[in-house]
Amino acid sequence: MRIVILLLIIFLSNALTAQDHRVSGRVFGMDGRDPLPFVNIVINNSNRGGTTDMDGRFSLASSQSIDSLTFSYVGYEKQTVFPKPHDSNIKVLMRETEVLLPEYVVFPEENPAHRIISNAIANRDVNNPQKMEAFSYISYDKMIFTLEPDSLPDLDSIASDTTGGLKKFLEDQHFFLMETVSERKFEAPDKNLEKVIANRISGFKDPSFVFLLSQMQKASFYDEIITITDKNYINPISRGSTKKYFFLLQDTLYSGLCDTTFIISFRPGLNTRFDGLKGVVAINTNQWAIQNVTAESARNEGGIGMRFRQMYEWINDRHWFPVQLTTEVILNNIAISDSSMAVSLGGGEAGRSITFGIGKSYIRDINFDPDFKRGDFGHVEVDVDPNANTFDEELWNRYRIDTLDRKERNTYHIIDSIGKEANFDRMAHTFESMVTGKIPWGKLDLDLHRFLTYNDFEGLAPGIGIYTNEKLSRRITTGGYFRYGFKDKTGKYGGEFKVIAWKKPELELGVSASSDVEETGGTHFFTQPGNLLNPEYFREFLIRRMDKTERYTGTLSFRTLDYFKVYAGLSIAHKTATAEYRYVVTSDGLNIYFDRFDLSIASLGFRFAYKEKFIQNTRKKISLGTDYPIVFFKYSRGMKSFLNGDFDFNRYDVQVSKSFNHKYFGKTSLSLWGGYIDADIPSTELYHGRASFRPFTIFAPESFATMRMNEFVSNRHIALFFTHNFRKLLFRGEKFEPEFAVAFNAGIGDLKYRNSHAGMEFNTLEKGYYEAGLLVNNLLNLKIYALGLGVFYRLGPYSFSHAGDNFAGKLTLTFPY
Repeated sequence: MRIVILLLIIFLSNALTAQDHRVSGRVFGMDGRDPLPFVNIVINNSNRGGTTDMDGRFSLASSQSIDSLTFSYVGYEKQTVFPKPHDSNIKVLMRETEVLLPEYVVFPEENPAHRIISNAIANRDVNNPQKMEAFSYISYDKMIFTLEPDSLPDLDSIASDTTGGLKKFLEDQHFFLMETVSERKFEAPDKNLEKVIANRISGFKDPSFVFLLSQMQKASFYDEIITITDKNYINPISRGSTKKYFFLLQDTLYSGLCDTTFIISFRPGLNTRFDGLKGVVAINTNQWAIQNVTAESARNEGGIGMRFRQMYEWINDRHWFPVQLTTEVILNNIAISDSSMAVSLGGGEAGRSITFGIGKSYIRDINFDPDFKRGDFGHVEVDVDPNANTFDEELWNRYRIDTLDRKERNTYHIIDSIGKEANFDRMAHTFESMVTGKIPWGKLDLDLHRFLTYNDFEGLAPGIGIYTNEKLSRRITTGGYFRYGFKDKTGKYGGEFKVIAWKKPELELGVSASSDVEETGGTHFFTQPGNLLNPEYFREFLIRRMDKTERYTGTLSFRTLDYFKVYAGLSIAHKTATAEYRYVVTSDGLNIYFDRFDLSIASLGFRFAYKEKFIQNTRKKISLGTDYPIVFFKYSRGMKSFLNGDFDFNRYDVQVSKSFNHKYFGKTSLSLWGGYIDADIPSTELYHGRASFRPFTIFAPESFATMRMNEFVSNRHIALFFTHNFRKLLFRGEKFEPEFAVAFNAGIGDLKYRNSHAGMEFNTLEKGYYEAGLLVNNLLNLKIYALGLGVFYRLGPYSFSHAGDNFAGKLTLTFPY
């Protein structure tokens, strides 16, 4: 027993003294202000060393005395320092040098970086945290928006009290500061929940914008395509990347633990046009994993750009896992006027880039064997605790990496005061509501969709829509609208009442009544009108034939199985056909003509979006989208004699939409529409095709660009809309970057009861309708939106004999969000 104890003492003594030489410090640029992450450090010119973390900090231990430390970093001069024993406050300043990757390098054999990159690609699934069985962790996030006064040298040369005040302001505090503490849970294959337990935002009391940092930090360097803001970039660590990217082995670092770390810089190859990244990645030979990476867009694009850094560690001898993440918001091509404080983006060659915001995430308490409960996961991916803004300072300090510095404390103190005076929370609610199409006005919301509408039937139609909001009641919504069309000289109005009966499954009951007009032969699902900036909405401008409709409706909706939103309804409609159309009924050899119809319709339908995820803040649920097809289905049953209905029929409508991103080929969008009606009913309830023709007009996706309005009538039909956007892959200049897209649309259908319709000219679709188009988007980029041109041509059996009649010109309008 004594021998065992003696051996144990000897072992512990050796273990404790084996690395009793320790030094630590921090590495900065020459200004002593900006910390340098991922700097390589070599001890005593040996094969041992380490790297700095995201904040430029390092801590090294050695069994031998540490006489020298050599620091190297791509883009900086190598630096050697001679520390004192056990020095814990080493400050290293490194001088930046201009480093450009050579356009072309000739290697005697294979590029040595390719073998390393290929090994990293082969082990992506092994090292990807999203491929693990499960994990959980706690994350502390901090985001700051600021400008360093020294980054704006023009300020000193501008004689302005405003300028001096801004510089003084920036010396004392930041523009914006946000802190978040969240608990994340993950279970294979894709169950995910991020619970925000604490949130503090300078100037705000309501943590509504917490999703900002949460989503900016989501980019993973193990995904095939890396999404940063609105751009999709090809990951250099992905299949086939060695043929598209140029890699250069910059440095090799030995850890002394049989692991080697290779430092490799990367950028897109010459004469490539895809959206790629440039930066530096460190690959560790332990499972050929990413140890750290710095990346940003390879092109200096105007406007707002992003740079991100990720640091991984080998946790519990089991798996590489991210422990620190940084996202920088960069203002590219900044131009500052010498005569005023006007700051503009896209300043061209005269402009420069400055960091405007920086977000950091620190991950701790990583657990690879969590014990989850059955109800931990659902369709909500980010959930904000209603009490997230009640954390006190003592609790915050448990999660902060460092205590707040003077500028950060001032930011909370000063901006909170300004926010209280200016009511930032109300402004935030206004912005949030406008995204959903509503402007808050006390306890009421003004519906933006009702302010001003236009179509070819009503003409310009100003109006107003007023509805109650959550300030009056979180469960009940009521309101109404009115508008007047200057072309049809008729007012329209309606009202509704909705109540949330059960919040968790989103069970909602509603009733509504309206006296309005509805598109003849249109297809409508249960969902509300979409974003006014959505190009699919543009077709509404072109509608020429509408029917006067008095409608009374009762609805029920709820969510089930996470991804199904189910809708049911019962409606009574009194319709009057416009123009000269008459529905023909033959009785005893006589034709009887009707232009008014009573309809009693029961409906059941759903929206299915597999794996769709949401952010749930304190008031609203915001969709994060899905990578899978979105399916709409609606069944309608017309009931004769029930509530005075005139017709018995069954109607089935379906829509399926999906977009695909191809790494080196652009983006494909597909949309399938179909419908079937089994009875003889008026043309107002049949299918009139999704036409959008004018000789030259705005482009409306998911419609037939060369088909005349109400040209075809069907009781069953199917239509396919295909668009492929090559983005900037076909042509890419320095300042001119048009995006070429091709489109092909096809449809087929027929009409069983042709003789039941009089007073209108129409054709049927049994021969098949075809058209093809070419779109050139982004010819004129106005930052907020971009303009382009397109042309479509009508093909096949329904083409016109005069070739010019088959063409349709289009103006494309696209938005970067």
